[in-house]
Amino acid sequence: MNCIFLYNPASGKGKIKKRLNYIKNTLSKKFDYIEVYETKSAEDTYQKSIAVCGNYDALIFAGGDGTFNDIVCGVASQPTRPVLGYIPSGTANDIAKNLKISRNIKKALKVIVAGETVFHDVGKINDKFFIYVAALGTFSSISYRTKQKLKKILGRIAYAFDAVKDIIRPSVNRIMIEIDNRKITYETPLLLVLNSTSIGGFPFNRSGHLNDGFFEVMVVRKGVHKGFFNIIRLFISGLFGFINKKTISYYKASQIKIEIEPDTQWCIDGEAGPVGTVLIENLHNHIEIFIPVTRNKKIRSKNFK
Repeated sequence: MNCIFLYNPASGKGKIKKRLNYIKNTLSKKFDYIEVYETKSAEDTYQKSIAVCGNYDALIFAGGDGTFNDIVCGVASQPTRPVLGYIPSGTANDIAKNLKISRNIKKALKVIVAGETVFHDVGKINDKFFIYVAALGTFSSISYRTKQKLKKILGRIAYAFDAVKDIIRPSVNRIMIEIDNRKITYETPLLLVLNSTSIGGFPFNRSGHLNDGFFEVMVVRKGVHKGFFNIIRLFISGLFGFINKKTISYYKASQIKIEIEPDTQWCIDGEAGPVGTVLIENLHNHIEIFIPVTRNKKIRSKNFK
């Protein structure tokens, strides 16, 4: 078997670059040939992940949620896709939490060398792809608005500084959702189309599944302070494992169309996404990923079927 290792030198405060020899030596326990590639930009990561397809058995990569999105956007577009191996080294690492993969390099590599895999759903939003969330509204743009230098210095606290803007002036969008042959209109401060158990490090969607072929769709209702306090209630109730249907509308769907103003920006996997009206589809079991298992080969994450 052969593999390529892609890493984002900007994520994880540069710790991956310092451990390259260790990573390559560990991967050599499983793979006969290993290529190491330092990505130069998000576009470079995307293009390289496309080039990898059909030429390598596995694509191992290090980075945060943004890097994971770049990889998925490239790989998901191809008919032949390598197995993915993930070494988390970002700020929030929501995807790593879903997969139960440790940020510890040694432990993450152990998962890859063990070789157990699972299939994972992928979202498609118009002509782009995402792995865990498509979001619209208040707080949704914080992850890509916050400067990389500030995240390096402050970590997650950097997001809190940027969030103050949205706390003072929450946004409200008028949307029309088309789902299961129904059309419903809302004014909402926040819309989430989830294939994840957590967002921004908050594990508020504990009942979510990652390969059941469906998204969890949460539409926060407009209320006091433009619905800001309903957003807070969503996250608090989710931490305790229940959905407060007084403050949100909740759906499960494999396909959903959402009509909004043409200049309204979407956020996908923490990155700037398309603008305006979108069609979102669930591509069931579209990618394969190395994942931790217990000694009796049971998947450690309960979020897979």
